Amino acid sequence: MSDNAATARALYDAWAKRDFDAVVENMADGVSFNDTTSGQIIKGKADVRDFYASWAIACPDSVSGATVVAASDDAVAIEGLWEGTNTGAFGPLPATGRSVSMPWVNVLRFDTDGRIIGGSAYANLLPVMVQLGHMEPPA
Repeated sequence: MSDNAATARALYDAWAKRDFDAVVENMADGVSFNDTTSGQIIKGKADVRDFYASWAIACPDSVSGATVVAASDDAVAIEGLWEGTNTGAFGPLPATGRSVSMPWVNVLRFDTDGRIIGGSAYANLLPVMVQLGHMEPPA
């Protein structure tokens, strides 16, 4: 049996090192990732790699503070706090130079060989948009 928690930790260790090829190293070719923040389904290792890289592009100094909070034979839940300074494009939005902090949760699903076959990312982007000055705080 695979150690899915160790595989999940390795993904976020690779992200911290900005080694995005290693981020997707333990993913199946047909991996599918649900980015609930954008409502998009990201399919394939190349696009999932780009998804994870986009967070480091937006804030090159960012850290994620990833911690495995639950693991089973076919799933791992990870939570963290993404923090950094927005000096790169945040999707279609220009850099603001402002600091940002966002709690997040990812749930990764595994096949019986210990490869990541899918997952979901959960976060609230409203506070991020306010922190970066792209939106006014809600009344």
